[in-house]
Amino acid sequence: MIDPESRGYARAKPLSLLVAALLSFNCDQEPQTATGLQCGPHPADIATRNFAGAFTQLEPLVFGATGPTAVLSIRTLSVSPSGQLLLTDSRSLNLKVADSEGRIVQVIGGEGEGPGEFTALMGAVFLSDDRILTLDAGRVLATLFDTTGEVLSTFPLRDQLDPRTVVAIDESAFLIGGMVTTPGDGNDMARIYSLDGTSSESFLPADQLLFDTRMIVDGVWGVSLPGGSLALGLDVTPAVHLFSETGAHICTQASEPPQWSQLLPRDEPVAMDQATREWIERATMTIGAAYVGGSVYRQYRSSGENGVSLLAEYDADLNLRNVYTAVPGRLVGGDDETLFFLGGESVDETRVSRFRAGWGSTRGPRPQDLASGSAADSPSTLQ
Repeated sequence: MIDPESRGYARAKPLSLLVAALLSFNCDQEPQTATGLQCGPHPADIATRNFAGAFTQLEPLVFGATGPTAVLSIRTLSVSPSGQLLLTDSRSLNLKVADSEGRIVQVIGGEGEGPGEFTALMGAVFLSDDRILTLDAGRVLATLFDTTGEVLSTFPLRDQLDPRTVVAIDESAFLIGGMVTTPGDGNDMARIYSLDGTSSESFLPADQLLFDTRMIVDGVWGVSLPGGSLALGLDVTPAVHLFSETGAHICTQASEPPQWSQLLPRDEPVAMDQATREWIERATMTIGAAYVGGSVYRQYRSSGENGVSLLAEYDADLNLRNVYTAVPGRLVGGDDETLFFLGGESVDETRVSRFRAGWGSTRGPRPQDLASGSAADSPSTLQ
């Protein structure tokens, strides 16, 4: 589904295909990967915890929603090695750089088609040297900025259809998630690019059912892991794939996390009519992911009006360790120790909640909770 906040998108690239739908990886099917290797299956009973009882809340960041540095809608958040925050503001169509206390110190870009401008700003990340890489889906273009906000170079993503996400691998390479359409390269969803403008082989093969129903997947999510490996998935499927930094498939975690409702194809998919909307609302989708404190965190929720939001915690080998309930917003990013959640947007302010990872599933309940018999952090199971 097109992000309604990306207002330049409709003008920049008309859609002839329905953006939404589906691959059918689940525990009963072999994942469509290069090797077919599967990661270890999830345990039968996954421990669940209340989020508030497992994480330490830090002082929230509050950004004003008016004035020249107004923060209107945070799509993603990246943290630099020096501790600065990079906010992808998809409604303002610019980038905000803030210090660790949330003070805006720099605004980069804006709406337009000139150097350093955007038509549909989908994501931005800090590289390891504090340079900034951005993704403009409207022009299918990646732009590299230096630390002062000056444009260093641009990268037309000629082999991508509807790019949706950008992941920094190291100081010289990045991944773009979105449909890859180059003839002969297969029906893939991801491609690695180098900052010299070249690209490697595409990977993350798509399921044939996607093409039988003439649909394209809306979202590809991904996080970079230690050692250069990548955890990748599609918003509408439960599977998580582990790849090397060169795109070599390592294994696929095909087990469904608790309370995942798999989207199944309609008999006759058509344009975005009411029936199609109702069909999509029966699905569960990934809405955020980050690597923090040695764990991959993946937030997912059913897309219906009363959908329940859950946060899954995997180790670096994609073994599911915990599921957290009562998630305090939408996961937009993380650093070595902290998860960042978009806590609320209003006409006056945008709030980002911060939580320190620490007393998660791998450590068990905190000693004071065991001593007091607190139920807030006590393990349970989801059937």
